[in-house]
Amino acid sequence: MLANSAESADPSAAKTDLQGLELAEHHFGPLLRPTRATQSAWTNYSINRLQTNKKYRTVVSVSRKGSEDGSEDGSGDGSGEDSEEDSEEYEYDEYSDEAWLFDSVKACVSQIEEEMDFENGILQKCITILWNETVLDDEEPRSTDHLVRIYSPTAPMYIDVHFQYYCRSRWSEVEWFYSLGYKIQRRPSATAANAFAIKKELNNGCPPDVHTRNGWQTLCWGYYDDSHENYGKNWRRIECGQVELHEEGVMDVHEALFGEMEKPAETDSEAMLAYRRSLVRGIRLLLAAVGVSYDVACTDDESDEGTHELMLEGLSDKWVGRGIRNACGLRLARDAEEERAGAQERLEEAKGYDDDDEDDDEEGDYDDDYGF
Repeated sequence: MLANSAESADPSAAKTDLQGLELAEHHFGPLLRPTRATQSAWTNYSINRLQTNKKYRTVVSVSRKGSEDGSEDGSGDGSGEDSEEDSEEYEYDEYSDEAWLFDSVKACVSQIEEEMDFENGILQKCITILWNETVLDDEEPRSTDHLVRIYSPTAPMYIDVHFQYYCRSRWSEVEWFYSLGYKIQRRPSATAANAFAIKKELNNGCPPDVHTRNGWQTLCWGYYDDSHENYGKNWRRIECGQVELHEEGVMDVHEALFGEMEKPAETDSEAMLAYRRSLVRGIRLLLAAVGVSYDVACTDDESDEGTHELMLEGLSDKWVGRGIRNACGLRLARDAEEERAGAQERLEEAKGYDDDDEDDDEEGDYDDDYGF
């Protein structure tokens, strides 16, 4: 069928006269322990990835096997020599707001590569940025609307990740909200991505509702509630937010990215910890693909550390890290107490401050209080 033919869909593929897994290895190898799949599945994956990389921008260049000078990166016409027009299309100002996403993704994903003992770039080259709207306030994002695609280095699949974020400090209040979600595509078509069509799949409602239709799944969301006259000098940090992961979804993400993983016996504590840590790492890669760094504790002597540039929690409680960990089957001894303390903190913040506290706030630097 012509729709599955590499020769009919991409000129560079036609020159190799390859199909299936061999085609994927030629353009994107080395793959990581590639899973068994039909020839058409791997061919469609390869064409989708080649055409999407040509239409949009990869985080790092993808060098193909068979290229003597390494210039073949999937963004040209398949001849190994990009036209001047193509080269200009993919250039970006390293000092622009848009450059923040590229730099952040590289930094976050390279950390995961190092943890997994992977060669630098092995995961970075799997990420293509489909939509990048970034507005910086000094050096930190004020607002983002990011859509990226993670092509699996293991299976003929990909995961689209969307991150919508806004945070702005005003004289007497902070406006903050975000939503992060993903969609697994297990059967890619032999066509390039269409970012506008993907954006239309999303819901333009409040943060909990953005990723709730057309196969999208919510990872986490948060915002400060400004209802019930919560604004002006009486504003309080009324935090709302939730991690909406579950163990089955976590395993689906890991399977799509790194293949199936056999669950060890519960009696083998060391192997079980490694298994759970791998599940956590799969979710962290989704965050890293949109420039969000988050170290999730997997043992009691580790700590949850979120990024300082993007606020995923509105108060001190690290509920995002705990939620990811719990969804991956890990429950630390301190989790119950920290969850209780977090609920108490939200309750106290919702009650507000007395007059003396308000006077103190007005005398100080509001931005310093919140670290923005």
